[in-house]
Amino acid sequence: MSPSPQHHPARDTLPVGDIELHDHYLPALPAGDYRIEATHTLRTGQDEGAGIVGGPFRAVQRFTVRAPQVAVDSAAVLARQPPDSAEGRFAEVLPHVVLGDPLLPWERPLHGTDRTTPWLALLVLTDDQLSGGTTAPTRTESTTVDGLLAADPAVLKPALSPEADLGRDDPCEVIRVPAAVFPHVVPRLDELRYLAHCRGANTGDRPVLGIEEDGLFSVVVAHRFPAAGPPGSPPEARTKNIVHLVSLEGHEPLLRADPDFQGRTSVALLSLCSWTFWAHPDAGGHFRVLAEGLTRTPDRSRAADREEMWLRLPSPYQDTDGTPDARRQVARRIGDGYVPLPYRIRSGERTFGWYRGPLTPVPPVTVDRVRTATAADALLGYDPAWGSFDVSLATAFETGRALALADSAYVQQLIAFKRAAHDLADTLYHRATSSHLPPRDGDEDQPRTARGAFSALLDGPLLTTLGATPSRPVGAWSPPAPAPAPSDPSQDLDTFLRSDAARTAVTRALDEDDGLKGQLAPVVDWLARLLLLQPVPFTQLVPDARMLPPESLRFFHTDPNWLDALVGGALGIGAQSSRDTLQDAVVADVVRTKAAGAAARHRDEQRDAPPGDPDGTLGAVSGLLLRSALVSGWPHLAVRAVDPAGRPLPVLRMEHLSPTVLLCLFNGVPATLELAEPQDGFCFGVEDDGLVPLRSLLPDTGPRLPLGEQLGADVTFPVLDHLRPTGDPAVRVLDLGSLVPALSAALDAAHGTPVGPLGPADLALQLVKVPEAIRFDGPDGDRFPAPEGDGFPAPEGDGFAAPDGDRFPAPEGGRG
Repeated sequence: MSPSPQHHPARDTLPVGDIELHDHYLPALPAGDYRIEATHTLRTGQDEGAGIVGGPFRAVQRFTVRAPQVAVDSAAVLARQPPDSAEGRFAEVLPHVVLGDPLLPWERPLHGTDRTTPWLALLVLTDDQLSGGTTAPTRTESTTVDGLLAADPAVLKPALSPEADLGRDDPCEVIRVPAAVFPHVVPRLDELRYLAHCRGANTGDRPVLGIEEDGLFSVVVAHRFPAAGPPGSPPEARTKNIVHLVSLEGHEPLLRADPDFQGRTSVALLSLCSWTFWAHPDAGGHFRVLAEGLTRTPDRSRAADREEMWLRLPSPYQDTDGTPDARRQVARRIGDGYVPLPYRIRSGERTFGWYRGPLTPVPPVTVDRVRTATAADALLGYDPAWGSFDVSLATAFETGRALALADSAYVQQLIAFKRAAHDLADTLYHRATSSHLPPRDGDEDQPRTARGAFSALLDGPLLTTLGATPSRPVGAWSPPAPAPAPSDPSQDLDTFLRSDAARTAVTRALDEDDGLKGQLAPVVDWLARLLLLQPVPFTQLVPDARMLPPESLRFFHTDPNWLDALVGGALGIGAQSSRDTLQDAVVADVVRTKAAGAAARHRDEQRDAPPGDPDGTLGAVSGLLLRSALVSGWPHLAVRAVDPAGRPLPVLRMEHLSPTVLLCLFNGVPATLELAEPQDGFCFGVEDDGLVPLRSLLPDTGPRLPLGEQLGADVTFPVLDHLRPTGDPAVRVLDLGSLVPALSAALDAAHGTPVGPLGPADLALQLVKVPEAIRFDGPDGDRFPAPEGDGFPAPEGDGFAAPDGDRFPAPEGGRG
């Protein structure tokens, strides 16, 4: 931990899964209206007594350092804990909000404090602790800046000075807190600094959802525990809690134990973000419960085995001896990931066809004809033994073609590239057959064009020869005979395009800035996104909802044959002749290779991060689909995969396909995979008994424990002994004036030496509830799926990281 982070991207300095905690992240200049004034006096001499010539001369420059004042962009809020609309056992959790801007809580100053005091606070309220706003779930009232500042004999408004960039009609949201409630639920001025901190985290293991990619975040924590029913209450006795991120600017005189409300009955607070959740004895909203549910069958009757965690339909039949042949064939097809779908053949007869998308439970065998196919019919499969069609690859080809035709920009870019390639092929052909250029004989320095040949003459002895006295001709001159015309020009061109020399020249031109590189780049980028299945409809990926039931996790391989057919359909548009088809075949392999390389780098480019391997390409791509409340409740859920050597596998794509569905693609096959609460979104609070385990605050030197490590299973601190007296047992608010000194003394005693003053990052570390995780391993530590392709493993029974476990490294960083 340190007072303030250095200005370096956290993703470059932290291992995936680790975090840094900092007391604050202070801006160079707080928000506000500023004036720079320069005065210059001009004298007749260097002596101070010299006379003044005119002036003094003055220049004034006014400017505004902008920062949110009455509203915050919703995209700035990365995570809320507990999640919006969640239900669960949250009574011992301190709600908090994670903001993408690490400077935000310290961008505005509060009067009477130093710069380390945030201007934001997180309030936890119930419906009876708010006035007005009865039509909104979070009890907010919409108004304008003028409406906010207008005097009201019943409501105490903030003493706010709108900045120059703020319009009087700009909208804002306001809540009204009764004066009798305000002192009990709002932090005091000297407590605010402990309720916000900055943290750094590596963002490489989570979806790109507008995260500031330097990996720095700010966190604002509530100082009140949620209201919940008393112990022993039935599960249906839930309590609605309302959370507001509010501005305290202009309310500084009220942030004390005995505020003067000037006769008003309520206080108006600007609400910058708000949400609700329900607290009750049921633990249905907890990460552990949801994650463990992923390892069970859809009816929740038993634990799922490894075969049931592949992306496939549940089969009604068994592939075992004694099962009728027809049913056994169905079982085999379903086991391989196929789905039976209605199919109408060209003659109009109705039948069914087997379809399998690009996500398959078994590694498919390579089909050679896929890359050379020019029509979907060439990829239609038929099994005469069972009279059934396989429409998978034909569907992939048509999908690629349809997606390409639907994107007019891509069509224009592809046609421009093909025309440039066509012109280049013509040039190469005429160069190879021209009698006006010297034979190249493999010499790359020989001129390639007539202009180049003429320039070579000018650089040689031509001028000297022209200046010499001409000699008399020895004999009669006659023009050279023209070369005989080819008997079949199209056949000669076809032969030339198939030659190694032509392929080498075209391939070289694809990498040259003055060749085809510029026209090819946008085509490659589009195809890279196609290889990552970004524009592919979800119904093509998961053709039957039973393959991915609610609260399920399914693993898969990607089918390279399906992807090749998909790209073939997208590349094949615009071909009008056999010449076009042959020309496409010449460049197709290079285009596919470049698209695979771009796909391997795509996520790094999205995150504006240096690529792990600039020359990398796609290998055996695998992945997972997660359909669960974990996705919506933990939108920045961390997904980590490692290879058998323990190295992190590159993430090709990690994206929310819907609020509850997450797709992950890895460049390789994992040996271990872990789903974890994000390090930047873990919880704060106490255990059920009101205690917190004390953690090391000293650097890892000599016999000391590592920074952040628990000091012992029985070394705890009773946080709930330090609550404000409110007279209402449902209002449990931390008394930081009592808590911080007592906790500091306990840490000194536990360390056996003074640890220094307790800062916001130190307090956050002591109150943290370690993120939970579930891990999937191969049997006996081998790869999953096993080399034979028999399936991802069932999850470990003890795959969760306990609060005192060593699965998650403790927060690191030098303590300040």
